[in-house]
Amino acid sequence: TEKIGFTEVEKQEMNNQVLSIELALNETSDCHLVLFNRSIVEEMSGGISLGTPSILFGSYDIDTMRSTLIAKGVTVGKIMEISSRTFNFADVEGNYFAVEEINS
Repeated sequence: TEKIGFTEVEKQEMNNQVLSIELALNETSDCHLVLFNRSIVEEMSGGISLGTPSILFGSYDIDTMRSTLIAKGVTVGKIMEISSRTFNFADVEGNYFAVEEINS
């Protein structure tokens, strides 16, 4: 929420721990992202893959998004031209995700 600008839609707690947080880019967004507490998922769901998922974010203004992440101290890669302009960034656990430019 502080680094990318997501809005917290809902937080669920279980046994005094955060179970999940639902995020959206704003209150009217059609796309929501739900993040689950890994340690609780490990306890409850034997056999579920806990590896980092591949998530590709899209941005209509990739330059501003990249600059904003850098200003907030996020580890960010350079913009590369693959099939479109793309860069990657790391979360606080060192997992990398990609951002692809969306042409309007």
